[in-house]
Amino acid sequence: MLAMDVGQNPVILLRSTDGSLGGVICVADTGYHYTGLAKEQMSHVMERFAARGWSAENVECAIVGGADSAKWKIAKLLNITRTQGLSAKQIDINGLFYRKIYFDPADGAADIYREVANPDHWNPAKANLSLEDSSRAFSEGQAGGVVANATRFFRDKNIFAALGDLVIPAHLEKTPRETLHIWSSACSNGAETYSLAMFIHRRLEELGSRTNFMVFGTDINPHLVDAAKSGIYQLIRSDLTKWRPYFERYGQLDGGNIVFGDEIRRHVSFRVFDLKNRPRKYRFRMIVCANVFQYYSNEARRFFLENFTAVSQKPGYIFVGHASDETINGLDLHRLSDYKMLLLK
Repeated sequence: MLAMDVGQNPVILLRSTDGSLGGVICVADTGYHYTGLAKEQMSHVMERFAARGWSAENVECAIVGGADSAKWKIAKLLNITRTQGLSAKQIDINGLFYRKIYFDPADGAADIYREVANPDHWNPAKANLSLEDSSRAFSEGQAGGVVANATRFFRDKNIFAALGDLVIPAHLEKTPRETLHIWSSACSNGAETYSLAMFIHRRLEELGSRTNFMVFGTDINPHLVDAAKSGIYQLIRSDLTKWRPYFERYGQLDGGNIVFGDEIRRHVSFRVFDLKNRPRKYRFRMIVCANVFQYYSNEARRFFLENFTAVSQKPGYIFVGHASDETINGLDLHRLSDYKMLLLK
């Protein structure tokens, strides 16, 4: 049985005609990367089928789910399945629903559970979550219908530019004998956390520094935290190609899968944590909270920034995406426009 909480997204269900092999493809990305990511996933899954002796004519296919606002995704998926020589049935598409799908390849049964959604919440900028809303929304992987656990390795180049240009140099100048602490909040499945750790480890090595560091990954969803703790990931082809030197150095590659090794895992730590609370044990040189900050009201954003500044070293670097002048006023935070980041002096 394959189970997935797909939110607003359409998914592709695949099974061999004898029910011995099945797959679910879901891409939560809403930007221009969507088609490429969906093609990569489809190619990867079809390679798995082919390795087991199944060709397109022996694979059954259906496109299931997808809200009204995701009709464009359905069209993209239909084109992708046709390219693979598959004829896809369309099941329960459209409508303002969040969907959970349970798929049993053995008999081809797809059970779909729906929850009515607020149409204003398809846009992250309109989610406008309060502090009271947040725990339920993100522990279930949803923010008003927006899948909030999407992440990738080395996702935002601004973060890594700031690490190399500002964060690491500032720490080595101010406190070279102290451990460099980085907080990867709302870390989802941990890809961001491992990316930060790999980058820092290599940069310190290049500088000939023996300064210790730790990257703390936290998320309110225990299932995502468990996945991060495992250190096991299935890599999309573009990430594997672009970041292969990192993956080869810090993990064991097996085709498109990686298992991170002890060299990097000793520098990461994961735990379940609600952002409404304030960490007590460490002070951080850098805090990354890009994944969920966008979903909150300005009042909630202000609350989080007050917490972040309270547990930051000076100079401290805080990456939260967009923050209005009203939100940061009076917190001694200054914009670093070139890096889309905030500096605590």
